[in-house]
Amino acid sequence: MIHHLMLLTTKPEVIPTKLEEIMVETRIRLLKIPEVNNLRVGKRVDTTNNPHTCFFSFDVENMDKLAYILENAVYVQFEKQILGPFVTASKVLDYEMEPGKDVRYS
Repeated sequence: MIHHLMLLTTKPEVIPTKLEEIMVETRIRLLKIPEVNNLRVGKRVDTTNNPHTCFFSFDVENMDKLAYILENAVYVQFEKQILGPFVTASKVLDYEMEPGKDVRYS
């Protein structure tokens, strides 16, 4: 099982109400992809030590399914319409969640 995490830094002009809209749209759009499990979306609480405005994460069966999600038309449109206009930087982190599993076979 892979945990996919994306940390996002939004543009300075993204006000709190717009950030809420982005979070809601993230949930709506990504939950349309059946392979996305345990979706989480959140915003930062510590503005002094955290440069990332918000995040989303989800679980997926394996790296092949993750590749499928990232190439899925719904995800591509999400990146173009939601992330593209409002995000200045992102950081992606993927983790294997099964102890003892060789990550080469995830």
